[in-house]
Formats: sequence, structure tokens, C-alpha cells
Amino acid sequence: MVKKENYNVSEILKLATSFLEKNGIQNPRLDSELLLGAVLNFSRIEIYTDFFRPLSPREIQAYRELISIRAKGKPVAYILEKKPFRHLVLKVNQDVLIPRPETELVVDKVLEVAKKRKETEIKMVDLGTGSGAIALSIAYEMPDAFVFALDISDKALRVAQENAEFYSLQDRVKFIRCDFLDGLDDCFMNEIDVIVSNPPYIPSKEIDKLQKEIRDFEPLLALDGGPDGLREYRRIIAESPSYLKEGGYLILEIGGDQADSVERLLNDSGKYDEVDVSKDYAGIERVVVARRRYIQLPAASYQSPGENMSREKEG
Repeated sequence: MVKKENYNVSEILKLATSFLEKNGIQNPRLDSELLLGAVLNFSRIEIYTDFFRPLSPREIQAYRELISIRAKGKPVAYILEKKPFRHLVLKVNQDVLIPRPETELVVDKVLEVAKKRKETEIKMVDLGTGSGAIALSIAYEMPDAFVFALDISDKALRVAQENAEFYSLQDRVKFIRCDFLDGLDDCFMNEIDVIVSNPPYIPSKEIDKLQKEIRDFEPLLALDGGPDGLREYRRIIAESPSYLKEGGYLILEIGGDQADSVERLLNDSGKYDEVDVSKDYAGIERVVVARRRYIQLPAASYQSPGENMSREKEG
């Protein structure tokens, strides 16, 4: 950014937006506003209601530093170390994936299927919890839910635990370090009402083609879904039936072109029915919901009391 001694809000926003645009940042105006709001402790509305407020030299220097970091590609959420998600504002850093708006649809689906359950306490599992966005939103919005939040990353779990403590949800969310469902005790087999996951789903060969903000800053562990992007779906679909109650639900976020493949995996497993795919706000197929099949027991042969008495007499 060009150096100058005096700027007001309007002037410095214009300059910062132009600078970010020249550096290939996708939403330069929005990012400029968010970063300026952080420096001034202003909301975006307050920025515009005090549009000609002069900035102090300290504020100008602090803003320059943030804009310079953003120009290098670091996402705003990591710069500010926070990201709004539904009713929460979550702490985030480069140990966790930045929660996306489309993932809010996953929580919507969890709330929807939970209404169908008759239990007084709903037991859920969030696989690969990351920042805790899904698990904590469920606990926050469903007072009768208890959530097991699983992740293989110690660093991610520390972030999620901090978020749980901030919202006083630590008594209804249990964090477990494990590789997907390996951390659940056998006592939870056939005891879980809902299993939910936003697993890594980017094909390995596509990682290098991602936006710089994602490729260079977000954790590879949360992105790489193996050669075809379906590696973790295969595991989850194979392992979940052992823990889900009959009639329980598996809810998965998917990549934009994976609906048919994931639906096929679910149907081929023979363990699920009522498979349904929902689109996100951009019209992209984003969430798959499947119900754990009820086990059909063989019909018992029935004999009337009269038949039994007749056979006894014959004997």
C-alpha cells in the first residue's frame, strides 16, 4: 500500500481494496472491510456510518500489516483467528479447516432427522470435528443432544475444546482423539442416533489446483480424500452401521460431483435405505442423508391354539 500520513476510513478502504485486487484476492472489498473492522473494533455497518473518521498512525500501521498478510494469500479467518458459523463465532487457526457456509446445511439436516427420533437424549457422533463447528452447533441448538466429537489431530481437538469451553458446551460434547470410529467403545455399538461427517473429499491429484488460500494455508489432512476423493466415505459407510441404531441416520457432506458415487456406496453396502441428496444455497449437491436399515427378522411360524390342542389329542 502507498504510504501516507493521514487517511480516513473511506480513503484507506479504497486503497486497500485496490491493493488486494491487484494481488489477485477474490473478495478485496469485503476482506478490506473485515480487516479494518478488526483494527477499529467496528462492525461493517459502523464502518459506513463513520465513513470519514480519520485513522491514527497506529491504526494505519496495524491495518497495513493485516492487508499485507492478506495480499500474500492468508485467509481472513486465519488472520483474525475467528469465523462465524450459524449462531457461533468460532476460534480457528491453521490447524483446522475454516468452516464454510455450505456446511451449515449439514447441521440443518441433523436437526431435521433428530426430530424423528423419540429418545429423550440424542446421541450423535461428529467424525473429523476440526474446529467443532458441526458438533458445537448441534449441542448449542439441541439441548437434548450429547455429541462425541472425534478427530485424529491433537491440535484440531485443542481448538475445538477451546470453542466448547467458550460457549460452556464441554459437558455435552466429548472430544476423542482417534482415527474415525476407532475411538468409540464397543458399548456404543447400536447406540448412536446420528453419525455426521464433513470428511476430506478432494482427490489427491486436485490439491495442487486449489486456490492459494486453501492449498497453502488449510490443513492437508482435512482436504485430501485419496486418489478419487472417496477414501474416507468408504470407511465411514462400512464402519457406521455397527454403531448406528436401527433407523439411525448417517449424514455426509460431499464434493460437488460426488453425489452419485456416495449414493452408490450407500446402496451397495446393503445397510442403508431412504438415501436422499440435498443441494446447498448455490444449487450444488452437498449433503447425503441415509437411514440405517431396520433388520427384518424371519416371520415366526404361527399355530392357532386349536391346532395345538388337536395335535396333542392325536399324540
